[in-house]
Amino acid sequence: MERPVPGDPLAMTAPGRRRRGRVVVAATSVAATAAVAIGLALHGLGVGRGGPAPGTADSVLAAEVGRRYGGMKRLLFPGQPEISVAEWLARPKDRPAVLVDVREPHERRVSMLPGAITKEDFERDSARYRSWLVVPYCTIGLRSGLYTRELRGRGFAVRNLAGSALAWAHAGLPFEAGGKATRRVHVFNRDWNLLPLGYEPVVTKAPPASGS
Repeated sequence: MERPVPGDPLAMTAPGRRRRGRVVVAATSVAATAAVAIGLALHGLGVGRGGPAPGTADSVLAAEVGRRYGGMKRLLFPGQPEISVAEWLARPKDRPAVLVDVREPHERRVSMLPGAITKEDFERDSARYRSWLVVPYCTIGLRSGLYTRELRGRGFAVRNLAGSALAWAHAGLPFEAGGKATRRVHVFNRDWNLLPLGYEPVVTKAPPASGS
């Protein structure tokens, strides 16, 4: 039987549960720390003020996409490889590549980048993409930047799509929903409505968890 460790705050718990308890506590602590770090980073970038004023010029919005993405990369996932929308479009076609949408299902239902697959589909068949160029994206590149870091640690050839869906829109490119082109784009919330003229911002909330 495993002996309690002196000073272990979980020493009064059954020995068979202490180790699991440590894992749960550690995982919760890591998640909480990450959430605080992201919150502080976004606050420092001025996110949370309700988004840009109506009528803001597209050039100003595009610059704001770049500023926010650059700030988040510097603070939350420095050194992670990235690819711009222009580089993605001009990439050599002799190497297979895949766009991976890491957003939530209610965001993806509005539209996705043409040809992209979901994070869930990627994870279900990740072995297939071992030799591929994997390019995650989200609204602006925060969630996909963190996922890029994860995939890089797992040995994938991965590049975060800088500016993600917002940069795609500022390049004047269409999105896709139900196999048809669309210019409706989920922008997470109004703070992230940095879409250029000609695109329709959509904000929906995730459905409640089952049983809630």
